[in-house]
Amino acid sequence: MEGQMEAAEARELAWAGCIPAVFSLAQDEVTTLEPPPCYHANLPRQSWLPLVTGEVVEHFLPFAPPMARASSMWMQCRGEPLRWQVPVGVLFDLLTSGDDQPGNGDMLPWQLTVRFQARPTDQLRGSVDDAKALVRSALKESAFLRCGSAQPVMDLSPLDDARIFEALCSASPIEAGSPAPAPSSGGSPPPLPPPSCLPPASPVSSQAAAGQAASQQTPAGKQGQPSASDAPASSPYEVYCQARTPLEASLLRSLGSRGERAVPTRAFVAQREWRQLPVAPLLPSGDPTTLADALALLLPRAFAAASDAESSGGEGQRPTAIVQGVVVELNTPVSWLYEACSHPDGFLYVVCLMPQSQRTRG
Repeated sequence: MEGQMEAAEARELAWAGCIPAVFSLAQDEVTTLEPPPCYHANLPRQSWLPLVTGEVVEHFLPFAPPMARASSMWMQCRGEPLRWQVPVGVLFDLLTSGDDQPGNGDMLPWQLTVRFQARPTDQLRGSVDDAKALVRSALKESAFLRCGSAQPVMDLSPLDDARIFEALCSASPIEAGSPAPAPSSGGSPPPLPPPSCLPPASPVSSQAAAGQAASQQTPAGKQGQPSASDAPASSPYEVYCQARTPLEASLLRSLGSRGERAVPTRAFVAQREWRQLPVAPLLPSGDPTTLADALALLLPRAFAAASDAESSGGEGQRPTAIVQGVVVELNTPVSWLYEACSHPDGFLYVVCLMPQSQRTRG
């Protein structure tokens, strides 16, 4: 029971995570004498770009080239097109993390470039309906992996379905020039709530709390830039829980006396480099499957290289695992991690930072 309570606390912290972002229209697409002002918003880590950028489209469309349409908008981060099919938080972790650290603080607020023309040929258009269809499809897939049937998702009532997307469409705009919280020395995160407000100490839940605070902190020297909203972030989470409760109950009924068949897990190395395989919650020995076990299955070459180096007396460098913006210890049980940090589409997303030696090999 105590572990379940910790997972619930960590899940709520993950839902509270937002990424302060600044959107600007590409200079070569500005058709007015003066460029439009930037648009500032808090992007929820748990959502997808088409679900939280509707107001961004409306803001820039009057300044865009003729014949530009809302459905033609796409975005870049430092010149790299963003794949809207990847959750917001996963995109941020992939594009801003250092060699072994999540979410480079120098990248906050997240600078994103908006475009309406010259879409890459391999970049699919993403509307709100497309994003909803993607989430529903993934939710059915994850349910099938867990219990062998997608019926629990298909049995969702229209009200619960609407609640899920109400929770996911919760980006909050920030007025330009709103004051940022004063950073503490060294740009470290602000103090966490009193211990009585946090779950019992554990390797992941305590890091999740720190990661949430870090993701909402504007780095030193960025005064005057937008910061994460001080408004309570629990409202979207509560709305989501209202829909999640009957879904989980239906999944448990489908499982019956059996345990979960697999933990739906996706490991990302880059936006277009990711793997998904069924991860058993227990090893053949009966021990809980750890994140290291899961990643060894998903990324066998990376872990084989580390094992070879260790067996030859060297120091094997394993990938660094980031979940919800937090570096996670590889001995964490994957079932607990799924319960605490899975996304609303029913998948656990793990960003893997490959060792420098393996990146240079290609």
